Amino acid sequence: MAWLEIRNLRKEYPLEKKTTIALDDFSLSVEKGDFVGIVGRSGSGKTTLLRLLSGLLKRTSGEIVYRDGEEAKIGMVFQEPRLMPWLTVEKNILFAYLKDKKKRLPHKQSEALLDLLGLGEYKNAYPSQLSGGMAQRVALGRALCYEPELILMDEPLGALDYFTRKALQDEILKLHFLQKKTILFVTHDVEEALTLSRRIVVLEGGRLIREIPVDMPYPRRQSDPKFAKTLDLILSLIVGG
Repeated sequence: MAWLEIRNLRKEYPLEKKTTIALDDFSLSVEKGDFVGIVGRSGSGKTTLLRLLSGLLKRTSGEIVYRDGEEAKIGMVFQEPRLMPWLTVEKNILFAYLKDKKKRLPHKQSEALLDLLGLGEYKNAYPSQLSGGMAQRVALGRALCYEPELILMDEPLGALDYFTRKALQDEILKLHFLQKKTILFVTHDVEEALTLSRRIVVLEGGRLIREIPVDMPYPRRQSDPKFAKTLDLILSLIVGG
């Protein structure tokens, strides 16, 4: 059994007199340390999948099973940073710990994350003083400070400019390698999915239509013929789906 088994997952929404199926019979095995890119058209079920895995949505049917029999600690990063404007950068990163007054705040951990994400000199800044890229770094730090076993990323770089996006792709890969984090990464950008992921799943109409291993060393180059060939395959599946 894999570390995480998603079995026949289904999510239905009632819509007037009809039922909309957002995710249908979705199954996937995920090992610890995996990096899975999830691509597909808008409305194909990508975000629904992450929300089901995070517990933000209740599944209609199916199973989410971990090998150790217990639910994993999950961190989620959204497209928008969703920072608390009245908290400093450091306190936004420590947000999960602020509610429990009895817990000591793990400042050493937050400082290590601040350094890792290149935010050390901004620890006392407020969200309004940050660029979009820095704000998204804080959102990554907040998810990591919770020490999750699984990180769910829902278009985390979609609102950023090209150069900031490329820089944060490097940051995400660094986190993946250094901290051995398991990541499920939703994106509309197939090139981004190929740059980051160890394998890619393609969704269409709420169903998994193809799972594609990405057998290329890092760093990935778009000039690599294998990159171009795999990109063409995925795009043909999405457009042809």
